[in-house]
Amino acid sequence: MRSRVKLLSLTVGATVVLLTIGAFLVVLGTFDQYLGWDIFSPETEKILWALFFTCLSLGGFGAAISIVLGLQEVVKALRRMIEAARPEAAEPVPEAPRRSYAVILAVLLVLLMTTVAGGNVANRRIEARRLATFKLIVRDEMRQLGPHLKSEVASIPVPCRTCGTPGLHELHHTLDELSFCRSSVLYMPDPANEMVLWRYPAAAEEGKPPGFERLFIASDVDRALKQALSGDTAWIDQMNGAPAFEWNQMIRDDGGKVRAVLKIFGNPDESYHEYQAVAEAAAKRG
Repeated sequence: MRSRVKLLSLTVGATVVLLTIGAFLVVLGTFDQYLGWDIFSPETEKILWALFFTCLSLGGFGAAISIVLGLQEVVKALRRMIEAARPEAAEPVPEAPRRSYAVILAVLLVLLMTTVAGGNVANRRIEARRLATFKLIVRDEMRQLGPHLKSEVASIPVPCRTCGTPGLHELHHTLDELSFCRSSVLYMPDPANEMVLWRYPAAAEEGKPPGFERLFIASDVDRALKQALSGDTAWIDQMNGAPAFEWNQMIRDDGGKVRAVLKIFGNPDESYHEYQAVAEAAAKRG
């Protein structure tokens, strides 16, 4: 009798532990998904998923075994109650250790909060390194593509809707094909209107080649771009130092005047560990 009760207690305890681990992994995965953490590598995520499904499977079988053993013990207890000749023969039922359960739940809650807080701190540090790597890569890429882009911009004295050149299209396509770059946009001023900017490429229209698009200055980003194109790059420099996967590259002519600004939107989902060697080489070159 006692051996079966011990087996049931052991099964229930193991099931609770397995389900608790599974619940902990679910909460951790939820924070990882919705807070955009970059703590775990793809291999680590696969291991955690395997551990989660293992705990879930074993916990499910443990719950089923506990139910079967529990029903068996309930049936036997009912039989003993019916067959008992005297009321004093019944064994006293011990009171459930409520305080112990409360302590366990409090410890699990503190552990979860500590893990989430530690994960946030670690994610900030990792994100800062990823941003630094991204910006080093972009600056290194601009050292190579910048002269070509400068030449293409120089061939467009005044932007217009049909001023897109084949070379400009190729450079734009090259940037967009890079895995760390999500998209890029080139901005040029309108010499006839201070409140207008020209953007390349324009919104895609079926059957039309990519070209420039005229837009009025409305947002703070537009104003920062206009200031940079007028020679004041302080706002753009501040934006380049912000913690965002964006970079604004000034395209200057031979006289040092800013003729255009290339805005590059980085890919925050890219694994920048693969670019570590490139970033280190770019950092050495300054």
